[in-house]
Amino acid sequence: MFTLVYHSMAADILSTPLFHAVQRSAEADGKAAYFRLHRYRFAAMLRAMGDIAGMEVLEVGVTPGHFTELLAGAGARVRGVDLDPERRQALWQRLGVEVRRANLEREPLPFNDACVDWVVFSEVIEHLLYSPLPVLREFRRVLRPGGRLLITTPNELYLKSRLRTILRAALWMSLSTRAEFRHQMLLEGEARYTTHARTYTMGELTWLAQRAGFRVIQRRFEAPWERVGLEAARLRTAPLRVLAKGLFAAATTALPPTRSMLLVVGQKP
Repeated sequence: MFTLVYHSMAADILSTPLFHAVQRSAEADGKAAYFRLHRYRFAAMLRAMGDIAGMEVLEVGVTPGHFTELLAGAGARVRGVDLDPERRQALWQRLGVEVRRANLEREPLPFNDACVDWVVFSEVIEHLLYSPLPVLREFRRVLRPGGRLLITTPNELYLKSRLRTILRAALWMSLSTRAEFRHQMLLEGEARYTTHARTYTMGELTWLAQRAGFRVIQRRFEAPWERVGLEAARLRTAPLRVLAKGLFAAATTALPPTRSMLLVVGQKP
């Protein structure tokens, strides 16, 4: 029953005019593949946030801007922070969103105390090189009393990742592929933030939120990546791949802690 309701809610959000409009925007911008890959994540985040019309939302890590556009389309007053906001300046201007540059691990957020209702921190915490606690406390500073922090991040215990690790360990191989190793070793400066520093379990993520002074009010195991590629039309072109992905999706449906993404909402007292 949970699975049916979950899939129905996702389908409802994905079929809204807002989602279709942002999808068309992504296609016109040459980023259709990115939007297709992340659309279930975006739907899960909007479900977790509820009605945000008229609220002040700070999105941390805004590029390429698809969720920013969804937030603005949902009626939120959005501002953002990013390592390189200039790359998408035309989009920020079209949306009327102010995006400031900041490196979270080196400088405070360029915003006043208690100025926003939500902070969105999606698929960023795993890129931080050091402990995220100072960053989370900075989010607490800019949130108003009762304000909320939304975090999503890959699940350390994702079934597919665990099985891959077990297989490579059993074959006496490095846990990283040669391409992954070389890519990471060639990154310098802020380019290092384009790869994962570490991933977290649900227990670790909720502990971090609580340690930073938040009361955890939502904790969900979500499955946005499992559902990508399961479209019926792909059965004709890649039946074996669809079958394999379907088996993983079924397994994580039965075992929620093995799903691909963690979602936590913390509230500032």
